[in-house]
Order: sequence, then C-alpha cells, then structure tokens
Amino acid sequence: MKRIPVSFLLLCFLLAETSFSLPRFASRTGAKCQSCHVNPSGGGMRQAFGVQYGRETLPVPTWSEELGLDDFSTKLSEFVSVGADVRTLFYAQQIPDSTGQGSTTNNAFFQMQGDVYMNFRLARKVSIYIDKGIYSGFEIFGLLNILPANGHIKIGKFVPNYGTKVDDHRTFIRDQTGFSPERGRSELTGGEVGFSPGPVSVTAGVYNAADGFGGGGSSNKAFLGRADGVFKLSEDLFLGLGGNVFSREGGGGSQTTLFGGMGSLSYGDLTISGEVDWIRNKVAGTTTTGLVSYVEAGYVVTPGVDLKFIYEFYDPNIDVKAGAVSRYSFGFEFFPISGVEVRPVYRISHEDPVDLKNNEFNLLIHFYL
Repeated sequence: MKRIPVSFLLLCFLLAETSFSLPRFASRTGAKCQSCHVNPSGGGMRQAFGVQYGRETLPVPTWSEELGLDDFSTKLSEFVSVGADVRTLFYAQQIPDSTGQGSTTNNAFFQMQGDVYMNFRLARKVSIYIDKGIYSGFEIFGLLNILPANGHIKIGKFVPNYGTKVDDHRTFIRDQTGFSPERGRSELTGGEVGFSPGPVSVTAGVYNAADGFGGGGSSNKAFLGRADGVFKLSEDLFLGLGGNVFSREGGGGSQTTLFGGMGSLSYGDLTISGEVDWIRNKVAGTTTTGLVSYVEAGYVVTPGVDLKFIYEFYDPNIDVKAGAVSRYSFGFEFFPISGVEVRPVYRISHEDPVDLKNNEFNLLIHFYL
C-alpha cells in the first residue's frame, strides 16, 4: 500500500469515525441542503433562504446594496419558480511533452456550466423539478414532501445523492467516483426516500445501474445508502458528520462499490471540510481498490472575499506503490455583487513516480440566480 495521504490524516483527526459532510455554506450556517435548495440532495435551484443568503450574505455589502434589486424573487408565481447557474472558465495549462520534463502552454475559454432550473408546484407538498444543462446534463423528477420526520420521496432521473456536490466536476471525488460529466451522463432513473429528523438526514435509493435511451437496457441496479448531519456545538462552531455507500452492478458479474466518509468543521470565518472514498472494482473475479480524498479550507477575509486552499489525492490501486496523483489548489472567491462570483485558482499537480509539468491556472466567472 502507498503512503497515507495528508488529507486522510487530516480527516482522521477531524472525524474520529467514517463520516459525511455538507457543503461549506451549510457548514457555516448549520443549515441542511434542503434549507437552501429545492433538491433535497443539494445543488441546483435555490430555495428562498438560499437565494437570500447568496444575494445578501456572500457579496461585498456596499456594492450589493448599490446594485441590488428591490423585492427580488425567483418566483414567477405561487406555482412556478426559476433559477440558473452559468460558469465560464478561462484556463492556462501546461502540456507535458513525451519526456514529461518539458512542456508547452495551452489556454482557452470553456463554458463549464449553463443550467436552467424550473420548479412547478402541483400541490402544497408536491412538485416537479427540472434541471436542463447546456450540454447533455438533464434532471427531472417528482418530489413529494409528504413523509413523517420531514421526509420526502423523489422519483425520476437525477444524480444519486452520493458525495459532496462541489462545483468543480474535475475534482477526484466527483470524477473518479463516476459522478461527473467528465465520465458521461451521471444521472440515473430511479427513486430515493429520505428523512430529516432534527439535525440528521438519512437517504436510501435504488436506480438503474445504467440508463439507455427510453429505458435502462438491463435489469442491473444501483443502490445507495447515506446518513449525515450538521450539529451546532456553540454559537460559532458547527460540526458535520456522516457516511454513505453506493453499489452499481455491471455486466458479466462486475460490480463497483463506493464507501465514502466526509466531515466538516466551521468556526467563525474558518471552514474545513473533506471527503475520503474507497473505490472497489470487481471484474472477472479480480478486485481492485482505489482511494480518493479531498480537503478544502476556506476563510472569509472580509465579506465578499473567501481565501481557498484544496488538497486532493487519488490512488487507482492502493496495493501498487506507484500511480498516485496529488493536487494542490490555491486561490480565492470574490463575490463583488449579488449573483456574480469571480474565482482565480492556481493548481499544482504531482504524479508518482514521474512528476509531469502540467500545472494550470483557472479563472472562473460564475453568474447565479
């Protein structure tokens, strides 16, 4: 087995048990994902509280007040609400040559995201949710918030509720686990049931293992189990804990199983969160276990400016002493006015055993509604 990555040691210190965290904004406020988002899994269209937080808490206060809209609302009527996320990326990346020691530089603009959301209320606790992306991404499901203990039923086509929904789809915890557009369509047709009593949330789901046009194409299934919570320890201290598992059947008896643990700790303006996932692939009687991990630290220097540091680690086979990749990202998030984010980040990559010259600079411009 390879050396234990720094992120794994940090998580052991942070968690003391296998755990699952919430995104950093939830960690800072102590709110659940469904407090800010229509989708109980988090991400996508924002609820009224999420809209208010994004427009009043994140931006530079003076600029936001000068350019803000009075009585702003994403509700077109009592029955229809809308939202959107537009992310445009400029990147400059080193391209290693055949030796890995020299490199050239490539730069370009890339439309990273363009999603439009709509939510239709059919009854007080029943709605239809639609998320259409600029590329092939598409989620549509019926949501019934009718179960006891603040529970819900979700039926349709959507991304299973596994892992932290960070907005960079190239992070190892999204890409290597299969929940990134980099790997193709990550949405699956099926259903999830969730309960949220108090600070704890529990989710279970069953889906087609792979979706084809007009149907699943086979009887293979995927299964999800998840439990997480965010706990207020003091006025300024919040702790997120939880755990999840996802198993997907494949052809010929193959199977992929993910075991994930995450946690978060937020005190005042400092938030630390992380995730560790073991990826077990069973093919033709041979089992390979990989490891991915992620640690993010954010600090609010002043309203509108968040310093950001991320460490990532990926080992495709923990039984082999080579082939691991580590990445370090430094930058900050700037929210000048309501609905606008600017994020410059420099990323350093380190490969084992041969370190390639493939560092990169990213400048992300994000418009959100």
